[in-house]
Amino acid sequence: MIRDYVEADRAAVNAVALAAFAQYAGDYEDWPTFSAGIARMADLAADGDLLVAERGGVVAGAVVHVGPGRPRSAIFPDDWSVIRMLVVDPAARGGGIGRALVAATLERAQRAGAPAVGLHTSPIMATALRLYESIGFVREHDLPPNRGVPYARYTLPAAGISAALGRLAAPGTPVSSIKNVVPAQAGAQVVRAAEVQAELGFPPARE
Repeated sequence: MIRDYVEADRAAVNAVALAAFAQYAGDYEDWPTFSAGIARMADLAADGDLLVAERGGVVAGAVVHVGPGRPRSAIFPDDWSVIRMLVVDPAARGGGIGRALVAATLERAQRAGAPAVGLHTSPIMATALRLYESIGFVREHDLPPNRGVPYARYTLPAAGISAALGRLAAPGTPVSSIKNVVPAQAGAQVVRAAEVQAELGFPPARE
């Protein structure tokens, strides 16, 4: 079941996020600092729609949809929807939870009338990257590395959302109807490296 986050989910969401990223502990420089940010995923509910996947009454995954007009990284236009922090408990992987969470974000983006959906991810996150590319997300350009890990921006135009949702619902269907078109303004972003580095991080600890 995919549902909206409630404050009672805070500890569980943070624990799932940390468990999901644990496999990358050897990839990121200064892992203790980076992982401390990951373990505050629930803070992202302040600026986006934090969606939770529940299985058997237990939080098994989460993702954030940042709708048009909400605070986001400077690498994404204000009128886009943005997908952030797709995480699935390692013990629950392989059951379609990640697909369901991505579908929920795309449905929200579609309802919001966003002209495109953007996200940033890394080749070290191979499973998630394969999923995004299989439903029509297109790699647009590289971003500055985040603590030594390469990242890139990926986009899906609004015209491709319905086809992407169909692909998520039926993984074996053709993807010929998914249009790999990037809105014209996508390439117009000129962002200082320092800004991107900050935006690829996570919220600071709240006092």
